[in-house]
Amino acid sequence: MISIRSSFGRDVRWGMSEQTENPALAELLDSIEDRRTRRKVHKLLHFGEEAVRSLGELDAALYLREDGEDQLQIVADAVMSHVRRLLEYLGMVAAEGEAGADAGPAELRVEFPDGDSLGGRSTDGAQPAGPPVRKSMRDMVARRQQTDDDKWRALTAEMDTLQFALGSEIKEFDRRFSEALHDDRKDQALTDLNDATTSLMDGVFAVMTSVYECFLGYAEPERMIPGHRDTLGKALAVRRALADLRREVREHNRAIQNRESSPLVLETSYRLVVQCLFSFVEGDSFLYLRSDTRKEFHNFCELLSQGDPARSRRECEGFDKYLDSLAFVSQRGVLIKHDTDLRAKIVEELDRALRYAALLPEIVCDVIEQAFVQGERLFGLNDQIDAVVNKWSSLSPDQRNDFDEVIAMARLLRDVAQPAAAPAPPADGDFF
Repeated sequence: MISIRSSFGRDVRWGMSEQTENPALAELLDSIEDRRTRRKVHKLLHFGEEAVRSLGELDAALYLREDGEDQLQIVADAVMSHVRRLLEYLGMVAAEGEAGADAGPAELRVEFPDGDSLGGRSTDGAQPAGPPVRKSMRDMVARRQQTDDDKWRALTAEMDTLQFALGSEIKEFDRRFSEALHDDRKDQALTDLNDATTSLMDGVFAVMTSVYECFLGYAEPERMIPGHRDTLGKALAVRRALADLRREVREHNRAIQNRESSPLVLETSYRLVVQCLFSFVEGDSFLYLRSDTRKEFHNFCELLSQGDPARSRRECEGFDKYLDSLAFVSQRGVLIKHDTDLRAKIVEELDRALRYAALLPEIVCDVIEQAFVQGERLFGLNDQIDAVVNKWSSLSPDQRNDFDEVIAMARLLRDVAQPAAAPAPPADGDFF
């Protein structure tokens, strides 16, 4: 195992991660009575977890090592090796169900949830799918009444499709990556590696989601591999972290730009800007950004850490404006679909709740509370939604039991959550 320490003190490990307790995996395995099937499922999920962890450590291999970007081929081989191992096992699993399977590649409808990368384009041109959701209670009960053999056979049929999709993704990456290196286009090779990593991560999550759905009847991606997120999860985490950083920096920068601020206020505000910046860079969400964006943050770290309030007013203003420019994070395809669908759902549920508020107050209050839980997933989309969500979070238990207060908050959330026209994706590529 190689231990790498970045210039900002982060200790990152490149290699096999230590085993962590996984309650979701334990629940799944406990539901399988047949020992042979349980071993095969465990092995499949183990390969999936190793692939996700390897793909997630691309940043440590490339950007946190001084010579990382000079060893692109070595890094790519190391990161992709676990995905190739998973793909090989998927082929073995799929072979078990080939006898009764008539579907071929022409009928594939695989949709990874990343709308901007290679993996986001499904094999039949369909639009990217949204995040996995729980199946209905009827489906879950029906699935649990099946035998382990029935569930495994259903899984092998799905694995044939997923194996073809992942194999096509890796094959396309190999071609593009090889051509870029052969032509000495390192920046293009880096882009290809980043894009393939993003879409393959979603593909591996799709494989694991299928396993959970086949045997449990539902899947919760955030619990399948603790500490790892799919593309949508990363996008939501980055947007929230950037929104928090932007608001903090904006508040402190106002005092720095105010010529009437006292020396003590200037010094304190400047120190807090630098502290907020370094806290963000040391956070997990920072590693979800693309390498060029991370380099911009590193440049601001070096610039502001060597400055002072009197001489660095312009630099603080520049950093504030730079954070404003990153609002286009919400224009990524996977977030556009998520935000559009979720805003429509929130508005629909709140409209219905407000219509029946006088008749079913207790039920309506529960619906409103759930709407605000969903509203948390929109945090960072715009200041209006953030203000309402923050106001709800600040309410005391007594205020949340005040029916008039809850209804007033529901109207506010419904008004600010009204779906807007979807913006066009940025022309200069992905944000992550």
